[in-house]
Amino acid sequence: MADDMQKPIYQRWWFILLILFLGIGIFENVLDHTEKDVIDTVEAADSPFYKKMEKEELKEKMTQSHKTPEVIAAEIVMKNFGTTNLEKENAVLSSRFENGVVETIALEEKFKSAKSLKHSLLYYTVDFFKALKSQDEVTQATLIVQAPLTDPYGNVEIGDVMIVLMSKETLNKINFNNFNAENLSVVADDYWEHPALAAE
Repeated sequence: MADDMQKPIYQRWWFILLILFLGIGIFENVLDHTEKDVIDTVEAADSPFYKKMEKEELKEKMTQSHKTPEVIAAEIVMKNFGTTNLEKENAVLSSRFENGVVETIALEEKFKSAKSLKHSLLYYTVDFFKALKSQDEVTQATLIVQAPLTDPYGNVEIGDVMIVLMSKETLNKINFNNFNAENLSVVADDYWEHPALAAE
């Protein structure tokens, strides 16, 4: 007891324990805020406001004389998807270009059957990659196609139906003049299609 009285406060066991608990509390608080900031950023990027902002920025870039890869990608989607001008505009959900990577999300709202949709998407996708092959600054391109999907209960929801990714190396190997769109799944670096597209 006499020892405790002579020791400075920072050497006493209860003070050290108190500092340890405070340190753990502060560390947990910092982690919670960091996770919350990441979640908020992801949610903000997916919000309709940010999607609208992104589409407005894309429209502005489309009016410029120098066409950037995301604009070329968006124009290819608008050329192939939809029939009316409004449908064509709505077909481009997003188109981004960053650090050599193009990622475009397209929406195909109208189709007769899964088989006809797959057939169309294969040709549209080939057209998309053919246009991006000539862009020197593109090192990788991804096309994500969404469409209305009906579940067994009759509920309709927009979801991914095809995702195709190609690197510049793969694009350079393809002779698009003789390329068969049916071989897309074989040559792509990454290819995924919804099981509904495989239905006969």
